[in-house]
Amino acid sequence: MDRRGIAEVVGAALVSGGIAVAGLRLFAGEINWVLVIGLVASVSLAAAANYRGRTGHAEQVASEAPDVTAEAVEAHAPDRAGDDGEPLERAADGSATDRDD
Repeated sequence: MDRRGIAEVVGAALVSGGIAVAGLRLFAGEINWVLVIGLVASVSLAAAANYRGRTGHAEQVASEAPDVTAEAVEAHAPDRAGDDGEPLERAADGSATDRDD
């Protein structure tokens, strides 16, 4: 896991632990450290799994994405209106051609 992932996990753990301690102190009057440590561990695992899922999915999508080329963009671009309001003519290979009317 890279630095950003570690920072996200540690940040989530610290915030959840702080909120748990403050909440228990405020509402219960005493701190149950077993509950706080269990909550921090659970939040850490969930944050790590979430980070790995997000980055793993992004890497998979990037590896499966087709290369962006001018031909690919031209082939999938919508027809634009010509000077007279009609769509551009297409050559046999599907690329747009200029009309000389």
